[in-house]
Amino acid sequence: MKASTLVIGRTYYRLTFADRDLTMPGVEPVVYLGEVADVGGTQGFVFQDTSSYVLHGSGLEGDEQHEDILLYFMAESDIGALYTVEELAVEVAESAQRAVSQNHPKLTPNRATQ
Repeated sequence: MKASTLVIGRTYYRLTFADRDLTMPGVEPVVYLGEVADVGGTQGFVFQDTSSYVLHGSGLEGDEQHEDILLYFMAESDIGALYTVEELAVEVAESAQRAVSQNHPKLTPNRATQ
């Protein structure tokens, strides 16, 4: 996704995978709040979890932020991991096809030795 296509107030979906073969997707919906600069002057994009957005409104508005509000500051390079709902559906469907073709792989714990 390109940062120039983001629309304030629209929900986007962060897509991660638990495995290297991209067969186990994790999806997190987030609401785009706008472009801001952090305290160091770095430009970025702010997103909020959908639950707190519905319950408490935008975490960028008002003087006091509710403790349940989760804000995410993303650099432009991180925007590529965001999808619209239509794009997400395609990505998840492709993930399901990979999982089926690989006989539904299982995760293997990586236990570090001490």
